[in-house]
Amino acid sequence: MSEVNDLAIARKFLDFMVDYYAMMRRHLVDANEYRMHSHGFSTLYALRSYRNSPITMTQFANEMGITKQQLTKLVNDLEEKQYVVRSHNKENRRQVYIEITDRGVQHLEKMLGGIVHEILTALTGFPDDDKQKIAECSEIMSALLRRDAENCLERGTVPVPAKDE
Repeated sequence: MSEVNDLAIARKFLDFMVDYYAMMRRHLVDANEYRMHSHGFSTLYALRSYRNSPITMTQFANEMGITKQQLTKLVNDLEEKQYVVRSHNKENRRQVYIEITDRGVQHLEKMLGGIVHEILTALTGFPDDDKQKIAECSEIMSALLRRDAENCLERGTVPVPAKDE
């Protein structure tokens, strides 16, 4: 693909992201403790995939694109609510692992249920053929974005934030 075509794709994707964000703001009533676009929600959602294999705080901060200091503050809040738990490596106590608790999973599932309910409400305004297009596009976009995330992890190109962020 040419740079001109890539630029057009990038602009269309940006338009989609802005439109999607605006739709979410219009339709999602954030009565939850953590809003869908918050670090708290993102942390619990991402930790759900590490349910059977805890991840180190350093690895997770890199994956989330935040500093270790930011993650520590966030984990302190989540740990206080008993949504996550930290543990130390027995051989290297400096290595700290984080994992979501059963209570954290339950809280996340409650938030997801509320979000799904709001999305269902928003979908009532679309005809069935548009709903099908949304379903197909959502599935394709999710697969592509997950593949991108996996490629970044494999290449070690997950952005590591600067110390002063």
